[in-house]
Amino acid sequence: MVNAGIVKECADCAINGEGTCCGVRTGYKCGSVLLLINLLLGRTLPSVPADSHLCHFLAKHGCALRARHVICVNFLCQRLRDVFPHNILCNVQEIAGREIDTLFVLEECIKKRIGVATLIMAQKQ
Repeated sequence: MVNAGIVKECADCAINGEGTCCGVRTGYKCGSVLLLINLLLGRTLPSVPADSHLCHFLAKHGCALRARHVICVNFLCQRLRDVFPHNILCNVQEIAGREIDTLFVLEECIKKRIGVATLIMAQKQ
């Protein structure tokens, strides 16, 4: 997505355009395991959003997360479909599918390792 220019396009849209993908509700889709994975990947999670009207994890350079929610990985808005050629989008979708599969397997391994009951209690607190 970086090499194809999609990350740059999305960041521009979020900050200077419509910004509908990275709305304030998007950040609430991130569960504790996903946030843990980002911390393990060395990401710093923002304590406050850069803009209270946008996703908590949206920074000036784009998404602060390396491991993202499936909708953030998979969604192709009309702007992207208008800007990028079909073959580029198909290639990105193929890679996105592998990213989603990998994240799913990783999340399941973490849940097994630390126990789902522990996660549920942590989320309730």
